[in-house]
Amino acid sequence: MNMKFILNCTNDWATLPKKKIILKAVIWFILLTVASIIPLLICQMAYISQGIDPTQLTKFGGDITTRMDKPLGQTILLLLVIAPIAEEIIFRLGVSLKRHAVALWAGLLPVTIATYFYDAYDSWMVMAVTIIAGAIMYWMVMRFTTDEQWDRWRARYLRPVMWLSAIGFGLIHLRAFSVITWMLLPYCLAVCLRPAFLGAAITYARVNLGFWWGVLLHAANNVPGVLALLVMSSQ
Repeated sequence: MNMKFILNCTNDWATLPKKKIILKAVIWFILLTVASIIPLLICQMAYISQGIDPTQLTKFGGDITTRMDKPLGQTILLLLVIAPIAEEIIFRLGVSLKRHAVALWAGLLPVTIATYFYDAYDSWMVMAVTIIAGAIMYWMVMRFTTDEQWDRWRARYLRPVMWLSAIGFGLIHLRAFSVITWMLLPYCLAVCLRPAFLGAAITYARVNLGFWWGVLLHAANNVPGVLALLVMSSQ
């Protein structure tokens, strides 16, 4: 099996059977998950050697313990359904650079961001504006671009778009920290390596298998957190 880095594998869908693509995605998912732990441990050791515990100076929202005061069913629904679908729409629905996928991404992006990040469903006016904006963006992509244009752009830009998707997915998790200072930034970036590496595996699955495979891999990544939450809540 060709094991070059998965963000450089843009056309495995055309050369490999589906089972091998799934296996490759899972292998890289495991490898990158393990690899993301190493720089974080090195970073934490460097802080501790200076008498600093970064985990006490800032809290990461991705830590499952931050959800302990929330209703259990709500948290499970968020981690296994809402978050995977919403985040995959934002970061990877259009990453295939196919015209209809890009148009759908552009159409859903305003509504998804408004509801997922800002709880805009509480305001009918905001929801109406985002729905109209999304409809206009969808129409513009479909009206002013062609499949042929997107085929050319895909051949030229798919690889950098895949890299941007994975890196962006990692960096967006900076917003999950309660405090970020220049002193804490190396630690925060080290923590964000894990979602960035996860984003690489999911991006590969999305491009070579399809959108819902990316959602499935994203949800699978959240399963250990859900299990840990169930254990803690039962104690």
